[in-house]
Amino acid sequence: MENLSDINWLAVLLGGVVYMAVGSIWYGPIAGKAWMAEMGMTEEELKQASNNPAKAMFLSFIASLFMSFGLAVVLSMSGMVGGGWLAGMKVGLMLSVLIVGGGTFANYAFESKSLRHFLIHMGNITLSMMAIGAMMGAWSN
Repeated sequence: MENLSDINWLAVLLGGVVYMAVGSIWYGPIAGKAWMAEMGMTEEELKQASNNPAKAMFLSFIASLFMSFGLAVVLSMSGMVGGGWLAGMKVGLMLSVLIVGGGTFANYAFESKSLRHFLIHMGNITLSMMAIGAMMGAWSN
């Protein structure tokens, strides 16, 4: 990456939207009940605890934009730009598992969280980063 003009900012923005969409499906019908069980919460308790869901969603979206931007930077630096959707998906997979997973697993161990709890979160991150990477890879072709 020579400079920030190499970044497709529309793809970064769409990547943030993709992350939020994957998360809503992941923490809804796919793994929502398992996540609540790991948190020791019921749906009613979750609704009561979410005193400001708009703020949480906004902050999550900002975080997703940082992640999407990071993936765009890595794709442009790694020579994967123009590599297609599969190359982008592979980069998303590797970054999520090796960097995010490797970097956060110790937190779960020190916080005495279960492997299941870790895998629930990593499932969302991995699928999201693979989808964002695939979108960015396809877009660059």
